Amino acid sequence: MSFSGDFRHSLLEGRAKGKCCRAAFVSGYLTGAGTLCDGAVRMNYVDPEAAAVLSEYLPAFDRAATLTAEGERRVKIMTVTGRAAVDLASDPAPAFPEFRCNLCKANYLAGLFASCGRVSDPAREWRLEFSCGDHRERLLSVFSRLGFDAKTTDRRDERLLYLRSSSAILDFFALTGESDFYFGLMNGSIKREIRNSANRLANCEANNIAKAISASDEQVKAIRYLEKHKLTGGLDPTLIACARLRLENPDKTLSQLAAIAVPPVSRAGLNHRLHRLCEIAEQHREKNEGQAKKGKEAAK
Repeated sequence: MSFSGDFRHSLLEGRAKGKCCRAAFVSGYLTGAGTLCDGAVRMNYVDPEAAAVLSEYLPAFDRAATLTAEGERRVKIMTVTGRAAVDLASDPAPAFPEFRCNLCKANYLAGLFASCGRVSDPAREWRLEFSCGDHRERLLSVFSRLGFDAKTTDRRDERLLYLRSSSAILDFFALTGESDFYFGLMNGSIKREIRNSANRLANCEANNIAKAISASDEQVKAIRYLEKHKLTGGLDPTLIACARLRLENPDKTLSQLAAIAVPPVSRAGLNHRLHRLCEIAEQHREKNEGQAKKGKEAAK
């Protein structure tokens, strides 16, 4: 089962004991999935686990309510009658139930998530979303009252409300009272951050190595050019020693070269000397190319 499925199963397995908590669960479920139709509240495709919980909790929500179901393994349509259910489904901005104990809000959110919620695996990404269809405005009102800044989007034929902020999603999980999943989210977040940090370090190291190899190759080519055109004899002794050090150690970084240089030289000093060698080679190359161009023009 997925992380989202495990969480939903845990919410449904929790079994609220108090009457007020059971009423809060049903209220949350109907807010997320209930649709008013012909004086009753309908819910489509309710899985057996949720159907059993609703059947057990419904009297706490409304003693006069009745529940009927169509379908066998998976309930295709579940119909709830009763004044309380109808009033809730018909209100575009439903009022919260009266939370009479500290667990009522947790059960209300449990019902809300069980009706239409899903959450991604925290090891991959942070995303808590509710496939709420025509109930989206109702859920926006609910989340606003809870203090969440929820966003909306459409995906194919789904109308979604979602949270992407890790802190908001953690707050939602904390409110449900599911401490194991709350800490599971935290652990998943930590693992993902460690993995991302390791990837960033690896990419940074790979980029640094690539830059060092490219710079070393350019330096070696410049020094070979100076040797080919017999230009090293007139260079400063420090530049000659630097050129020899680079040719003998083409695979070493500047820091590694500086560590074995004799006499000692700083990394910045070594870099300056190698840069100077490249400049001299480039200046001579440009000069030769300019003279060759002039010679061709004169020959014409």
